[in-house]
Amino acid sequence: MLINLNGWPGVGKLTTGRELRALIGGRLLDNHTILNVGSALAESGTSEYYQLVRAVRSAAFAAVLKLPPALPVILTNVVARGGASGFLEENWQAIADLAKSRGCPLFSVTLTCSAVENRHRIVNGERGALGKIQDPDVLDALAGERVLFDDGATFRKTIDNTHLSPAETARHIQQWISSGGVTSV
Repeated sequence: MLINLNGWPGVGKLTTGRELRALIGGRLLDNHTILNVGSALAESGTSEYYQLVRAVRSAAFAAVLKLPPALPVILTNVVARGGASGFLEENWQAIADLAKSRGCPLFSVTLTCSAVENRHRIVNGERGALGKIQDPDVLDALAGERVLFDDGATFRKTIDNTHLSPAETARHIQQWISSGGVTSV
């Protein structure tokens, strides 16, 4: 199975992903593992940056294809429409294609939290050490210009984790996956 954790920067995708991996096993591929190569070697947003990111993504996804389809692979991403590059939409299509190539379901979990909580989380010190956005104004701009989506996922769920710990959020995801992607009303 492929599990994509989607949401705005600072919402807790990587932290939740780590907790989820501890619960269900498998592999965790954070989007910054891929993006940071481009950021380290090229100016962000340039054609050289996107060329590097695509090459790293291609190599990473080729490695995922060598794993057993039943082994959970947890991805973190911002999957959103908008922006001049179209890269986020392209990246989502690559994820959907990866699930098809693995012959496994694509579980998409969109994590949300209140705007106040998201602004609080985005300034976390660990984020800076990982090369992640820490500016609340950049977060506001992204959320104002773009719309999160997960069209084409096999199973889709949104979780507001404003008042949930990463461990609680991961348990909700684990239970949802165990139920076969059935969302209670």
